[in-house]
Amino acid sequence: MIRIIAITALFFLNGFIARSQADKPKLVVGIVVDQMRFDHLYKYQERFSNGGFKRIMRDGFNYKNTQYNYIPTVTAAGHASIYTGTTPSMHGIIGNTWYQRSSKQVITNIGDNNELIVGTSDVNSYGASPRNLLTSTITDQLRLGTNFRAKVISVSLKDRGAILPGGHSANAAYWHDWKSSPGYFVSSSYYMDELPKWVTSFNKLEKSNSYLSDSWSTLYPIESYTASAPDDNNYERALGGKTSATFPYDYKSMRERYREIGAEFQLIWVTPAGNSLLTDFAIEAIKNEGLGTDDITDFINISYSVPDVIGHTFGPQSVEFEDVILRLDRDIENLLKSLDATVGTGNYLLFLTSDHGSVPVASYLADHKLPAGLAHIKQYETALLTHLNSKYGTNQWVENFDGEAVYLNRDVIKQKKLSLRAVQQEAADFLITLDEVTGALTASDLQSQSYSYGMKQMLQNGYHSKRSGDVLLIFKPGFIQNLDPRITMQKIKGTTHGSGYAYDTHVPMLWFGNSIPKGKSVRKVSVIDIAPSIAQILNIPYPSGTTGEPLIELFE
Repeated sequence: MIRIIAITALFFLNGFIARSQADKPKLVVGIVVDQMRFDHLYKYQERFSNGGFKRIMRDGFNYKNTQYNYIPTVTAAGHASIYTGTTPSMHGIIGNTWYQRSSKQVITNIGDNNELIVGTSDVNSYGASPRNLLTSTITDQLRLGTNFRAKVISVSLKDRGAILPGGHSANAAYWHDWKSSPGYFVSSSYYMDELPKWVTSFNKLEKSNSYLSDSWSTLYPIESYTASAPDDNNYERALGGKTSATFPYDYKSMRERYREIGAEFQLIWVTPAGNSLLTDFAIEAIKNEGLGTDDITDFINISYSVPDVIGHTFGPQSVEFEDVILRLDRDIENLLKSLDATVGTGNYLLFLTSDHGSVPVASYLADHKLPAGLAHIKQYETALLTHLNSKYGTNQWVENFDGEAVYLNRDVIKQKKLSLRAVQQEAADFLITLDEVTGALTASDLQSQSYSYGMKQMLQNGYHSKRSGDVLLIFKPGFIQNLDPRITMQKIKGTTHGSGYAYDTHVPMLWFGNSIPKGKSVRKVSVIDIAPSIAQILNIPYPSGTTGEPLIELFE
């Protein structure tokens, strides 16, 4: 009798394991929409197609209160945090760039002089890799957990949008090269010696050239874009060759102007065709790499960069931004249709989020009597240096001042036998007296204190002891930083981001597909909860620095 029960239990267990394996997605699709705020899902919802954003929201799970929990909210830090399940304090990507004390220069987040770009038309002496990323990613854990049989592919227009999500062990990361090739997708020698044949074949189609042979007019009659400011307004930058930021955009003629300055194919970054180009490439990657075709889960990361460039150029109030989101909705629909056909409906798991939001254009806010202002960084740097000279004697006390981070000259401080902590505090005490500054924390405090809420906690989550500055600053809501000491509010065009305020931190988070329940939640969650949730779904270890928690609603 006992033997019968044991055999029965064994059959039950084997059946459970088989079902568990069968329930695993064949492919995980991570989508990051650069500079998309949470409210954009609703602001334009009435004109979305039924098969794009609406389908994901209707048939998936929507976390309506997803917030970034650190400062600064920028592209590189956002992508790294999504895929590592932790904040810059752990993964080390504290910005798109940062000041490196050892070399005394500003470095980029993925810059790597030990590598070369693969696939360019010209020989190059610069390269890129994920080596500055200090922790593993969920994609690394998938590779590790499958004995490197799982495939991980990352694609974006931006190099950082492709490299950081792929982690250290991706099979490949590809991005759009406008500098040294006719809009080709390229990679790094970190991953390969030469491009796969399918990438070379795709590049030979010259799709960047084809897309830029067209013009950009609005998807709907322009008078129907009532969710946006008038097409002709004072808050947008005009693209080269145009006298105003107004539709239509004739790229045939505009590209000639950009060709003169060596940026012809960068023009596709400020057109919705850039999203379509990336979607085309992602679909080809899925097909040609055979992603999702066997029992081992694969992973593709897709980062749409165009909304960010459009926002910086025209602002989130613009008709251009609205039209890009409406057309991106169609690209998402095409991607989902392709996934249904190649991987199979229900066989893939998809999440969609953003790396940061954006503040409304400062001049737009000011004109509508809302809190806004300018933080003139060069003036602050001069004032701080004058104060420290008065306090300690004339010297080069400030090594780098990049806006939110002040790097003091530690060699001078040591030479003068001063306390680093004391000089940091002196600088912070002075900077907090400036009208636009609402917070100034020293590196010493960030290392010795533990902040449990608010902006101080967000600064601490974004602080890395080996890479961050000696004093970190917080500015008033609606205030943006500018390096031009003479610029006036009326001259501010386009938006920016980076703060810990809701306009920069509140982003969408949608889940869709394999095993995902339908529903929504207003519980406060963070993008760092994405990676541990995927780890639980796939039954693999968390990324090494994980501080996020699994999203419990996905498992109920």
